[in-house]
Amino acid sequence: MRRAAMTDRASRENERLPYVLLVEDSQTTTALLSKYLAGSYRLLHAKDGADAWDMLERNPDIELVITDINMPRLTGHQLLVKIRKSDEPRFRNLPVIVMTTTDDNVDRNLAFLNGANDFITKPIDEAELQARVNVHYKLAHTIRELEASRRQLAEQATTDPLTRLKNRRAFFENGTKQMAIARRYGTDLSILVADLDHFKRINDTHGHQAGDEALVHIARVLSRMTRTEDTVARIGGEEFAILLPDTNRLGAAVLAERIRTAIERDHFAVGEQALPLTVSIGVASHAVELVDTIDQLLNIADQRLYLAKKHGRNRICVNNEGKSTYAS
Repeated sequence: MRRAAMTDRASRENERLPYVLLVEDSQTTTALLSKYLAGSYRLLHAKDGADAWDMLERNPDIELVITDINMPRLTGHQLLVKIRKSDEPRFRNLPVIVMTTTDDNVDRNLAFLNGANDFITKPIDEAELQARVNVHYKLAHTIRELEASRRQLAEQATTDPLTRLKNRRAFFENGTKQMAIARRYGTDLSILVADLDHFKRINDTHGHQAGDEALVHIARVLSRMTRTEDTVARIGGEEFAILLPDTNRLGAAVLAERIRTAIERDHFAVGEQALPLTVSIGVASHAVELVDTIDQLLNIADQRLYLAKKHGRNRICVNNEGKSTYAS
């Protein structure tokens, strides 16, 4: 029992070790490096550059590469070029250590030009190998953590914390870009502005947590019913906006009515009590309004949202007269 427990513990500890890919066609060198790095890294082996490239594409957990230069099919230099020219972001900071002979300055210089981080000379010294691998692994690990933090901060700056939709800032950034495209190429661009009806009544009657849950529910419906290229954002307390590239007024109106109907028919409950939800929606399209900025287009959609509210809520409005409104 004790031996089995020790084996299980060793196995779990080994699974937590970082992966290092060794690209080497010599069995002797492979066995030696495996011995030197055992206990600190999990070594994967590729017999040449082509084999290594396949493994890199299939295994995103590889955190460092040690490669020889002269190999069949794909050399170490060619492998370096493929790694550094890849569009995969994870390859950008992948550390690569090249093995060369002591007097091989030509290969060493070419390896640096192709993007090698470091080199180690043959015959391999154990202490030198461990030191170089440790340094580059820790540096790459730190860079990945910093990039992850930067991405997280960028996401937080453009994401509504409650609904996880885009926030007002992100909506206007995307909207400004899409407006420039629509004006330059004469393409369609529409905006929907949706507002949850009687939101204050929900908060006052059922509490703010119920109000938050209602907003999250609306956000899920909007995300479910829109395309990847659309921008769905929470731009106010209970107000949402949807940016629709390549969508004319008719297409936007059809989508608005589908959203209104879906929210009206969807089941939403606070505890065991069913709570009906409805939205009012204003529609504006660039080709019809002939506006210059995303702010102007949003303002027109917002005015039509007000008209939809004025004419009884739970409806959409597509013009400034308020006549073209739809409801169940």
